[in-house]
Amino acid sequence: MEVVQRLKDIEPKHAEIKRRFINFLYSAKLNVVERMDEFYLQLFTEKEGSLTGSIVLEDAMLYQLDHQLESADRSCIDTLRNIVDSNMNVAGIGYTNCINSVQEGLESELEKVQKLLQFDESKILYQRLLDVFEGENIIYDPERILAKLKDKGFEIDAMGSDCLLGVFEIVEKFAAALDDLRIAYQMCLIENEYILRTAYESTISQLTNICHYR
Repeated sequence: MEVVQRLKDIEPKHAEIKRRFINFLYSAKLNVVERMDEFYLQLFTEKEGSLTGSIVLEDAMLYQLDHQLESADRSCIDTLRNIVDSNMNVAGIGYTNCINSVQEGLESELEKVQKLLQFDESKILYQRLLDVFEGENIIYDPERILAKLKDKGFEIDAMGSDCLLGVFEIVEKFAAALDDLRIAYQMCLIENEYILRTAYESTISQLTNICHYR
């Protein structure tokens, strides 16, 4: 009877761990989707801010070119206007490169996390509970079965803890990878803005020292 009672004690724990693991696994997958959604929104915000800054820079440059003295060399100013347009086109290529790079990184991380979260759930769902009776005699030697049941209890606890911890670590690593990608994207945007600003300063210098040369 003690063996049967021990089974009754273990079974709810066995069932609860299975439920917890399945729920946790699907929650983890949902968490990945939510992290991606947040990641995309952050990227859009970063991109919008950077594009706005670049457009403001272009507008300022064109304003300078459009409000020069009559004595300024018109052909020189027209050339600089074309240069400004070309610089903005190059900046656009830079923005595309930045987003392509982050997209490649995101696809790589998604592939990793997808593989890691493809657990064989049968290991949990079909974990054997009654194998403690294999090769044993409940009437003749119930103590051996009780010892096995005790070990089974430890095994269930360990399995549940290990699986839950493993899933948690997978999601956390994915979140950290997204942070790294976002920072890399920010740095790419900053570099693109710096190059455009340098070109802008060069154009201002040419406007001042060449288009107004007499």
